[in-house]
Amino acid sequence: MSEIKIASIDIDGTLLNDNREITPAVKQAIADAEAKGVKVVITTGRPLSGVKKILDELGMDGDDQYVITHNGGLIESASGKRTLFRAELSLAQFKMIQDFMDAHDTYVQVESADRAYTIDHKIGYWASYENVLVDLPLQVFENLDEMAHVEFIKAIAMANKDDLDKVQADVPASIKDDVAVVRSTAQNLEFMNKTASKGNALMALAKELGVNPKDTLAIGDQENDHSMIEAAGIGVAMGNAVPGIKAAADVETTDNNHDGVAEALKKYVL
Repeated sequence: MSEIKIASIDIDGTLLNDNREITPAVKQAIADAEAKGVKVVITTGRPLSGVKKILDELGMDGDDQYVITHNGGLIESASGKRTLFRAELSLAQFKMIQDFMDAHDTYVQVESADRAYTIDHKIGYWASYENVLVDLPLQVFENLDEMAHVEFIKAIAMANKDDLDKVQADVPASIKDDVAVVRSTAQNLEFMNKTASKGNALMALAKELGVNPKDTLAIGDQENDHSMIEAAGIGVAMGNAVPGIKAAADVETTDNNHDGVAEALKKYVL
């Protein structure tokens, strides 16, 4: 078995239990992995602002720690002082996404490193919930031309599950051929630069740190974790993972309410 040097861990449904807590067992396993010299990398669709409290809780907020945010759109130092990788959308790509969402009467916003932007004046429940959860200020513009200066790292459409299922099924080839489209939660459908994925970001970080890809481990539960589950030397599906992640993973651990991350780290890292 390879010696794991990087452990990439998703947040929602993976690191956190259903009460949005890091259990003592998970916290201890991460501390033990860090003490062993393993780089534990929080890998998420959230922006850095939505990870800060977690990094502080885990004591992983220094310049020598790394975070993969925006589903692989950014690799940053945990301190936020250094950016190792960035992949953006163009204004034209976002306009294509915006037009599609307008036709489906679905809210969409674009996210930069530290702010969200939209031209939709109807901010629904799931959008409000998401922006509060990740501590991301939202600015509303009158039209897309006012967004010419915006850094388009990720676009995210938000609605209830049933409505978003229909929207996702209707995404045209013209969009899917031009940008990456992933479902990060039941209520979030995300659009990114084709080079942006959790898997690509994990491999880019491994290269930066001089780590062989086979010496990496990834743990996740949702569709947006698929690329890193496949790319890692050991891909671990949470017990509560969606079927596609379980099918792609090398192994399965217990669910997020039963210390699944701790069990995986104990077995394959510690």
